Amino acid sequence: MTKLLSLLHKTTDYRSLCWHDSGSLPGVRFAIRKASLLQRIELTGRIKELTLHHEFLKAGDIPDQLDATMADLLVRRLYLEWGLDQISGLRIDGDPATVESLIERGPEPFIEEILAAIKAELDLSEDERKN
Repeated sequence: MTKLLSLLHKTTDYRSLCWHDSGSLPGVRFAIRKASLLQRIELTGRIKELTLHHEFLKAGDIPDQLDATMADLLVRRLYLEWGLDQISGLRIDGDPATVESLIERGPEPFIEEILAAIKAELDLSEDERKN
């Protein structure tokens, strides 16, 4: 009986950020957001709008294909702006890196690494899909 009562006083501390050490830039770390249900719904809706437009344009002529490329780049930017929260250990042009400066002037391999981590965080595991 006392065991049951002692469980009532325990709490769980949930962290909404997940820190990663960079594989492409030694000493650099970045924090990405863990998606809540509402965030997942909102992000999926925004990406859907851009990708539907992107798929439609892929079949078109050169200006349409350029628009499709733009849509793809905008989706990548959306992922970064939504998912990346903090960067530590990186300076860009002498200033501490921010999400904005990374998008504007950051190293592309590091951006790709962050995008992969964000997309992996958004993917539901098999157990999560069953629930």
